[in-house]
Amino acid sequence: MQTEKTIRSLRFNYYTAFLATLAIIVAFEGGFLHKGALAAILSADDIYLLEVTSVMITIALIPIALKSFTRSMKRAAGMGKAKLLKTFGKMSIVRISLLFAVITVNAFIYYGLNYTGALYCGLFGYCALIYSYPTANTLESFINSNE
Repeated sequence: MQTEKTIRSLRFNYYTAFLATLAIIVAFEGGFLHKGALAAILSADDIYLLEVTSVMITIALIPIALKSFTRSMKRAAGMGKAKLLKTFGKMSIVRISLLFAVITVNAFIYYGLNYTGALYCGLFGYCALIYSYPTANTLESFINSNE
């Protein structure tokens, strides 16, 4: 029962991350926010800095999000089912949050600067988020490997 509750909660957070980034895209594509507005008010140095920031955030946070989850689950392997369930929930939220940060930063930079590199970085973030879908099978495999 507790595992299903955890999985439902994690899926809610997962879908919220998708819907929030979809809202950003709709806001810019729908004309509610002006595309390229940041490029008009920032200097060339600031634009370059944001472009590099976009790439560096992607390069740093995606491996951290994916690897920290795996490490934490391996560390919690001998702790028991309750501790494993708590670690799975906490680290899944951390993983989803880090990937959400990658996607939203890149979406704002893509639309704010019209920088296509941020589009690709955002797509990498989406791919990592799709890979991070919380399933009961994943949780059960961690629990069964613990026993």
